[in-house]
Amino acid sequence: MREKRIDFFTNPRKPEAVNGLLEAIRLAHRHGYACGAEECLKGYLDGCIEAENGTSSLVVALGGDGTILMAASLAIQKKAPLLGINFGRIGFLSEISLSEFDAALTRFENGDYRLEPRMMLCCTVNGESEHLCLNDALFTKVGSSGVVGVHVEIDGADAGTVFGDGVVVSTPTGSTAYSMSAGGPVIAPGLDAILVTPICPHTFSFRPIVAAADARMNFSVKGEGFLSLDGVNAVKLTENDVVSVRRAEEYVRFLRFTEKNFYALIREKLS
Repeated sequence: MREKRIDFFTNPRKPEAVNGLLEAIRLAHRHGYACGAEECLKGYLDGCIEAENGTSSLVVALGGDGTILMAASLAIQKKAPLLGINFGRIGFLSEISLSEFDAALTRFENGDYRLEPRMMLCCTVNGESEHLCLNDALFTKVGSSGVVGVHVEIDGADAGTVFGDGVVVSTPTGSTAYSMSAGGPVIAPGLDAILVTPICPHTFSFRPIVAAADARMNFSVKGEGFLSLDGVNAVKLTENDVVSVRRAEEYVRFLRFTEKNFYALIREKLS
């Protein structure tokens, strides 16, 4: 039988989230869960977490969307669903507030929930180690001036070159993030696709592209640029580098307790 264990994740640089983490661990202990946390958090937790055992019933992230994005890799590693507790400004990905966590654990134990799978992207640079992202892969210029040219190839076909501030390649989850700010469309939940959106292009010849979820894409820069995945792990790119992007085999499974109106949520969060 699988141990009752929750692994927690938050940003240690946010005191309010760390305080919330301590409260969440106290509640989890009361429900009989062993608790774990990332190495960077252990100094804040004063011995209230248990040793790592490699399995988990649930991963809980306390913070904003950025924190939940980083916790996605932990949920994949643990093969566990992910629950977001909102401590951020917008909170598209979070499900509950800290005050609702006690009741959420009871519902989780009773099976009173649903799992919402979210597609991820798998990215490689020059065919080397794979990196996953839940929101987007971002190609940007070096420095604040000038432009970067990003050449796009989809399923072996030349899709053109964008000259501007860069290109964002996003999942449906990421369609409400940087891509939307750059003028890309919103992709409804449940529709797997890959979205390619130019950022401040210098011409209008390259428009946002919604490609099939199983499309294989290659990107290269003219000169130099940067690649970042979900806002972190920036890699400097040169003209000879090729970045391959495809749908990942793994899906993040978000723990959900209510059915929400996605379109009303956009209006609410962005108003």
